[in-house]
Amino acid sequence: MKKRPVNIVVISDLHLGTYGCRAKELLKYLKSIKPETVILNGDIINILQFSKRYWPKSHMKVIKLIMTWISKGVKVHYITGNHDEMFRKFVGFKLGSFSIENKVLLNLNGKKAWVFHGD
Repeated sequence: MKKRPVNIVVISDLHLGTYGCRAKELLKYLKSIKPETVILNGDIINILQFSKRYWPKSHMKVIKLIMTWISKGVKVHYITGNHDEMFRKFVGFKLGSFSIENKVLLNLNGKKAWVFHGD
């Protein structure tokens, strides 16, 4: 299957680890694209609900796909949100093309754009 090239993909409020998460639908879309940059814009993993021990295979498949992109050098910015705020203590962490941040400043066609969760 040929993948559609995409410059930037922004995913927000996925809430992995909750019953309302639409991981299967997202995974189908993510498998259809080839992004240069991925911005995980907060609340990707719902730490507040994590104690329910609910983590289906489809949720893990989303994580595995993102990890595959990182291993291939795709830039992945994880912006912290209010449901995954425990990650804020790791802001500034970088490993290869992956980073954890509170906000991202992008240069888009000579203009600047801020991306932040806004909780």
